[in-house]
Amino acid sequence: MEANFNQACVQLARDLHNDGVIKSAIGKPVPVVLHELEYYDGIARRTEAANPPGLADDFTTWVRTG
Repeated sequence: MEANFNQACVQLARDLHNDGVIKSAIGKPVPVVLHELEYYDGIARRTEAANPPGLADDFTTWVRTG
């Protein structure tokens, strides 16, 4: 169930980026950060998958080095 939820969140974020909803609402592309109560590599991977390449690099680098 958790895997399906995570996959749905990733796909929703991708769709919002691909359809231009985020850029239209905020005025520029911003990363969608998928998270839980703690940050770990799985969170970084899902966040990378949910966003256009490079958009969430600051966050994912912080997760992986923090």
